Amino acid sequence: MTARPRVLVYRDHLLPLSETFVVNQSLGLQGFDAFFVGSKPGHPPRIELPQDRFRLVNQGGPYGLAREVPFKFFGMIPQDILSWCRSLHPALVHAHFGPDGTLALPLAKSLNVPLIVSYHGSDATIKDEYTWGSYIGHRLYRLRRRTLAQKAQAFVTPSHFVKRMAVARQGMPEEKIVVIPHGIDLERFQPASTTQYGRILFVGRLVELKGLHHLIDAMATIRDAFPELHLVVIGDGPDRRLYENLATKKLGRSCTFLGAQPHEVVRDEMQRAYIFSLPSISMPNGEAEGFGMVFLEAQACGVPVVAYAVGGIPEVVAHGRTGFLAQEGDVAALAQYLKIFLEDPDLRDRMGRAGHLLVAAQFDRRRQNEMLENLYRRVCREGGLL
Repeated sequence: MTARPRVLVYRDHLLPLSETFVVNQSLGLQGFDAFFVGSKPGHPPRIELPQDRFRLVNQGGPYGLAREVPFKFFGMIPQDILSWCRSLHPALVHAHFGPDGTLALPLAKSLNVPLIVSYHGSDATIKDEYTWGSYIGHRLYRLRRRTLAQKAQAFVTPSHFVKRMAVARQGMPEEKIVVIPHGIDLERFQPASTTQYGRILFVGRLVELKGLHHLIDAMATIRDAFPELHLVVIGDGPDRRLYENLATKKLGRSCTFLGAQPHEVVRDEMQRAYIFSLPSISMPNGEAEGFGMVFLEAQACGVPVVAYAVGGIPEVVAHGRTGFLAQEGDVAALAQYLKIFLEDPDLRDRMGRAGHLLVAAQFDRRRQNEMLENLYRRVCREGGLL
């Protein structure tokens, strides 16, 4: 049996719990075997990878830092990392997020293989005037960005919105960008009979961008008419205490904060939810929802969506068919859309079924991964590697 070609996946931090889409995409490939390399482990809780599938430049301590600094600043790859990567004989390197693409450039060059870079969201939408005072990694990225645009063989974005931003704000060549939406594992995300009337689910980081305060305000205006109304919040972040206090003030006991949870718990909560709502907003620095995996996961579970028509969300939620999308910042419309579903369970169920069909038709993980593999093959053929 002929061995499958290998792809080396680069991610600076391996791997935050919020980036299950990187693992699902990479380990779900049928025609390629994926291996991972990064600079350091992600902050716990993180996604655990098979031990034989990854290597880290910095595994902790002063010695690890002494390896990471020259790697990031000067492209000096530790010999053990380079030897391991060479032993895999990868056909290409796939870096996730724009800044990581610049870090992976020396690795792809040393291996003499093509580099593909995925932009996922804020790495494409962020405005330059907000980044010079940011962390050193992003400043290095800005200095190397033009080289990345020239040297990378292809770029991938999950939505047309992110593609437009990668061109307009990051200077990436439009002709090199391929739109491949993330896919959903429909064997795991399916409708269930555990739905609870009035249960509103929010899943996201607890930061202003995700708009939880808008949802709390919207629910507060209709809670007296619907005593069953209950908000469940999954996620953590720097604004958690602020939102807990706001929810207690406006919703009383009709709110539960579960913190960050593993993907299985998120899936179970989606199957229990009556409505999924993540009213993400646009930030002054350019941050916006680039795609929104959670919207697809909820719809795959037969749960209709109420959100704002922001960023890439209209590309995954069909307004009036699988959910409702209010104009950004219109809390009254957000409340009205929640109210419509609460008053009409049959409509809620119809839109829930339509959402599942939409995901099955357009966002099945196997089909999306096949699109990515076709890109891999094309890039490798053009480089004479397959």
